[in-house]
Amino acid sequence: MRAEQFSKNVLALNPKIRFAGIVEKSGHLYAGVRREDAPARLSDRSNEISLSQSAYIIDLRKIFSKELGTLQSVVYNYDTVRLVSMPIKDHILVFSTEADVSLDELTGKVQQYVKSVEGELSLYPPANIVNAEKKEALRNLLESGISEDLVAEQLDLDVNTVKALAQEMKISL
Repeated sequence: MRAEQFSKNVLALNPKIRFAGIVEKSGHLYAGVRREDAPARLSDRSNEISLSQSAYIIDLRKIFSKELGTLQSVVYNYDTVRLVSMPIKDHILVFSTEADVSLDELTGKVQQYVKSVEGELSLYPPANIVNAEKKEALRNLLESGISEDLVAEQLDLDVNTVKALAQEMKISL
């Protein structure tokens, strides 16, 4: 299952979910869907900052896993909305809810759903998500011997996306 369908399925789990999406570790929204009757609460720029911050916080909090166990989620409670970030594979599921939702019940339901589809979940974008110019730049950078991490940073992609695209484009690393 692709990230777009996964996001739609998470949105369908509860009518109080306003938005659901997959964010790469870099903080960029890869796929997402908003409930039609739920107006955006943040401007585009503020939304970008929020997603980047969520990715950073998830990555930062993982350092405590040895002492505290596996990170399940990070929740931000506001007067009008709740924002939830959950690590999934090498990505982050982000979703927002109405403020009056039973968060423990809902996060449990989302986690149960994630576990039920984890084996069939494919969160890396296919080659057609990247335009021809970016593909050519990716090819040139990888063939010149630059590391995947630097290529990912240079092209504003997740490193695992770079690896998946290189494999699809049959570039030997």
